[in-house]
Amino acid sequence: MNKAIFEIGVEELPSSEYKNIIDQLKEKLGKIFKDNSLKYENMKTFISPRRFGALIEGFAEKQPDITEEKKGPPKNIAFDKEGNPTKAFQGFLKGAGLTEDDVKYKEINGAEYVVAEIFKPGKSTKEILETEIPKMLKEMTFKKSMKWGKGEFVFVRPVHWIMSKFNNEVLNIKAFGKEASNVSFGHRFFGGKITVETIDDYFTKMKENYVIVDLEERKQIIREQLEKIKLENKLDVEKDEALIEEIAELTEYPTAVIGEFKEKYMSLPQEIITVTVKHHQRSFVAKENGKVSNKYVSFQDGYGREKNVVDGYSRVINARLDDAAFYYEDDLETDLDKRLKELSGVTYHKGLGSYFDKIERMRDLSSYIGDKIGLKNLEKVRRASLLSKIDLTSNVVYEFPEMQGIMGRIYLEKKGEPEEIYMAASEHYRPFDETDDVPKSIESSIVSLSDKVDDIVGYFGIGKIPSGSKDPFALRRKAFGVIKILIENEWDLDLKAIINESSKILKLEYDEEKMEEFISSRLHTILSKSDINSEVINAVLINWNRPIRAFLSGKALNEFINDENFKQFITAFQRVNNISKNHNSTEYSGRNFKEEAEKDLFEKYLDVKPKFEKSIKTMNYKQAINDLIELKSSIDKYFDDVFVMDKHEDIRLNRLGFLKELANLFYEIGDVARLYQG
Repeated sequence: MNKAIFEIGVEELPSSEYKNIIDQLKEKLGKIFKDNSLKYENMKTFISPRRFGALIEGFAEKQPDITEEKKGPPKNIAFDKEGNPTKAFQGFLKGAGLTEDDVKYKEINGAEYVVAEIFKPGKSTKEILETEIPKMLKEMTFKKSMKWGKGEFVFVRPVHWIMSKFNNEVLNIKAFGKEASNVSFGHRFFGGKITVETIDDYFTKMKENYVIVDLEERKQIIREQLEKIKLENKLDVEKDEALIEEIAELTEYPTAVIGEFKEKYMSLPQEIITVTVKHHQRSFVAKENGKVSNKYVSFQDGYGREKNVVDGYSRVINARLDDAAFYYEDDLETDLDKRLKELSGVTYHKGLGSYFDKIERMRDLSSYIGDKIGLKNLEKVRRASLLSKIDLTSNVVYEFPEMQGIMGRIYLEKKGEPEEIYMAASEHYRPFDETDDVPKSIESSIVSLSDKVDDIVGYFGIGKIPSGSKDPFALRRKAFGVIKILIENEWDLDLKAIINESSKILKLEYDEEKMEEFISSRLHTILSKSDINSEVINAVLINWNRPIRAFLSGKALNEFINDENFKQFITAFQRVNNISKNHNSTEYSGRNFKEEAEKDLFEKYLDVKPKFEKSIKTMNYKQAINDLIELKSSIDKYFDDVFVMDKHEDIRLNRLGFLKELANLFYEIGDVARLYQG
């Protein structure tokens, strides 16, 4: 089986480039193989701090041979009257590298043409790889490239070596001033120069020289070592996947060590300890008997230096915790009024005032939202909003920004505030993204909603609207949060009214059309991730300002969309909608109906309407749809027997007014015109 491998040895890679590099390798190598008709069985990419590359197995020896048919001039043009080859024919032969004996004649579209079969032998796989891999490397792009030499080389990091092989031969690859060889290098401190005799030797020899080149394998090694520590030391170590990945990206030979920090720091809140150990030292917090202990697990890159590594980590952690203890005690002595006043000096945005201005706006908007959902104690949610950013000026948050919100909860609890208020200080930042949960309490959800709406309306009001891939204030993420809170709490609130209230509080106007498009787009994404049919989504987005209603009606319509009877019902309702869509009045009188069919439809409408309205009020959209389906046979008969556009204006307008009223029923569910348009 033919195999190829190449490894690009570089200076330490930034972990932010790992995914980008691997994605490009897979995409660009795949394109090379496809464009050159090279078949292969398996491709494995790999990356570590000082190298990246790929192993490809199951190659054909070469491209398939190709015989191409090349059409020349018509036969009557290829020869003159005397039968001698013309210049056109001679030019064709010369261009194809053929003689007259190499061609044949073929009838094409009723005319006889000169045709040549040209045989193209396939290039060897080795030759293609030697040509294409250097091109691919030069075409790779990075977030931030480096120049070296005299500035003639540009790549993610300076290249120190290239190792490459096709079976047992070295691939003749030249790039960035380096020529490929069969030599690689192991771990910077524990490995050495490696001669790769065969491709099968590569991964084994790298491990012998303390390099695990595969990222996923390094992650699995970290998990296994954490599990071993848990069993042997009776320590419960959280397998934080984000931290595992970070360590795997920073090490070529991860080895776990256990350390301790001073017992006296155990009096600090567990969250401060966790942030110090995890975020600042890239170490795992260890628990004993379900509680955070003064032990931690770190990873060195290599082996045999446990004491030095532990001493270094512990020295830094103790220093950080000592600072945290001092700041924490100092923060606890500061009263809440002083903290609130300090927020006046912290700019939220130059066009939107200070953070104190923001929390006052949040307080008023939270009061409005709380009133709309029937919250009895508005004072609690008002105070929760006012104190939600209380930790922004604290010393601990200044030194440990990751503690924002968490320290607010801790401070407010220590100051004796009720649970609804101190929990809102941390929970109101949720959901952080599409995958995060909404806040648990009603108060926290209201504060979160007011915070995010204030952000969106505020930035729209000063013209900072997201465009393309640019969203510096994370407004898309905040809009997701707003919609998710409304849907998951099943709050039947008019989001447009909340936005307008926020606009009044901010004393800023916004572009209504752009706002609707912005919110609708986020709602569209949420609905699509709930496996709702795209036509259904387009139909229910007419009710974008009532996200819970759009969501529930979308779910209900999704159950009907493939039902044949429902399709026929929609066809009937679309006739109602189409004929009345340009009529702007719903004025009519049932007494003025003349035909039996219109009287029958009117009576059926009077019977269905109260049931439908009850279903809509209770958001039982499945029943609401079934209510409307009862109208189908009467609608069909109506259009069979009634001529709507009567020559008498009073009859015509009366009928159009009634049909407009009927069409409006479906708009409570969605835009009927958008269904079955594909």
